[in-house]
Amino acid sequence: MGSGTDIVDDEVVSGADELGFEEWREAISKAFVPLDARPLSGRGNGFSGGLHTRTLGDLHLSEVEGQHLRVARTSATIRVADPGVIKVALQLSGSSTVTQRGREVALGAGDIVVYDTSEPYDLRFAESFDLLVAVMPRSALRITETEVREGTARRIGSSSGVGALLCPVLHSLHAEATGAAEVSTSLVSDAVADLVSAALRGAAPDGIVGTGETVLISARTYIDAHLADVDLSPASVAAYHHVSLRYLQKLFAGDGHTVSGYIRARRLERSRQDLRDPAQLHRSIGSICAAHGLVDAAHFSRLFKSTYGVSPREYREQ
Repeated sequence: MGSGTDIVDDEVVSGADELGFEEWREAISKAFVPLDARPLSGRGNGFSGGLHTRTLGDLHLSEVEGQHLRVARTSATIRVADPGVIKVALQLSGSSTVTQRGREVALGAGDIVVYDTSEPYDLRFAESFDLLVAVMPRSALRITETEVREGTARRIGSSSGVGALLCPVLHSLHAEATGAAEVSTSLVSDAVADLVSAALRGAAPDGIVGTGETVLISARTYIDAHLADVDLSPASVAAYHHVSLRYLQKLFAGDGHTVSGYIRARRLERSRQDLRDPAQLHRSIGSICAAHGLVDAAHFSRLFKSTYGVSPREYREQ
């Protein structure tokens, strides 16, 4: 499983090999979200597991090893902490069964599955396994709630389709491909989020997305592509899609946003990603926010602090 220490973004992230069951159970709850792990058929004696975690921007990668286990995300553990993240699991070896939202999927080596930590799920490992798990903010996905709900807990094969693109990317990040620590971490996490979004969309049954959600997806994509345009507005987005502003607002409201709020949030998030990127240190804070459509630096600073709790300068120094 590699060495016990990885260096990513000049940050040392520790790993652990040969953990006993209680240590392993505590370690995975700290690394991911609170979980309830139990041996299958009382087979906790002689358990040997491992966990290695590394970070690339908003993306957290962990390799997990163990055997004869059931791991559950229950309503009780969700109440303890719900950070709003999803997990993307690539089965490196062994097999597993994933259950969520009444769906059950069996995975073998090379298979991928996505599950949502905001809802209960159950993982079963009847044999020794090696699993690569990517954790990312649910908000990073550029698809609708329906597509997330319908695309999770479904097998994503790695021999064709989007899975054939996503699998080698996860493998490369896991293997610390040459130069991986030198590229923009925000670009890496964005690229993975886009692939996961496409994989979830492809995994959902045909016909699950209606006309309104198609417009919503397109509007989000359009907004992300035009953040630098200072004239970007709810009205311009509605006009581009040949729908009324009232209808567009209704679509976004159904997903928990306003159009202007979504534009503002995406501009802030892109700015935040650039501020944490070492490759962008030569750029001023003003030029970074202006590049994403926030041309008033003082206004940007107030928005940033109210959203993230610190000023842009403080965030960059951290």
